[in-house]
Amino acid sequence: MRTRNGWRAGYIERCTSGSEGGSVKPDLATEQGARFLPYKTTTTVNLGYGLARAGRRVLIVDTDAQSNSTYSLLGNLDQEITLFDVLINGAKMADAIVETGQKGLYVAPSSINLSAADLLMASAPGRERKLARALNQVKDFDYVLIDTPPNLGVLTVNAFMACTDVMIPIALTTYALIGISILETTMEELRENLDVTLPVFGVVANLDDHTRLSADVLSAVRQHFGNLVFDTVIPRNIKVEEAHNQIACLYDYAPNSTGAQAYTKLVKEVLHRAEGI
Repeated sequence: MRTRNGWRAGYIERCTSGSEGGSVKPDLATEQGARFLPYKTTTTVNLGYGLARAGRRVLIVDTDAQSNSTYSLLGNLDQEITLFDVLINGAKMADAIVETGQKGLYVAPSSINLSAADLLMASAPGRERKLARALNQVKDFDYVLIDTPPNLGVLTVNAFMACTDVMIPIALTTYALIGISILETTMEELRENLDVTLPVFGVVANLDDHTRLSADVLSAVRQHFGNLVFDTVIPRNIKVEEAHNQIACLYDYAPNSTGAQAYTKLVKEVLHRAEGI
């Protein structure tokens, strides 16, 4: 799970109608676009910030053409070299990686051009492992977090093939349990067809609004996944969205907010599972 050159996690959004954020991740099957940040992306970004602040070198790889992670970390989408150039044009991953405003946190930026990547990579030899090969050239990160697209295309399969473990953010909403079934079927097909293990590192419960529905869904999720579900539950919190809108680190923007406190606890749990501390 944790390797000499770092631990890699791919984030899958559960197929739920109101899942985590905004594209098919947030409200999840409603492709609302980049106006809202998907909670899958939110989990990726805030976990990345937290791990970097804990002294780890962290790389976030944004494989989603909507570029939400890229924009929330950099505040622009004007990078000269992006992941598209790495996967399609043969650029080196090291040349695409950009520093963020947080010490120890870096991003391999996305671009709208990635929307054509599935088509361009469809007939390429070894297309499923392009990202894995690119990341194998990068050796100096403790954690690599891969933010995936909302659909199961070539880019998402690349993310699965490149990661050592999978983290699953699940919104505590009406359709979450349906999404779990779809997700597990998809992962099992990938295991059988592509000969990958795809172990689940952890399940993150999101969008808790302290209603009876949230409590019932959380109970069902814990019953289904058992100890894989983190103790930390991420609440609905406006400060989380405000921080991203301001291109700010949540831990600095609203350190006393319930969102920041929850993500701080989640980071500690991740470090405990990954490193035993």
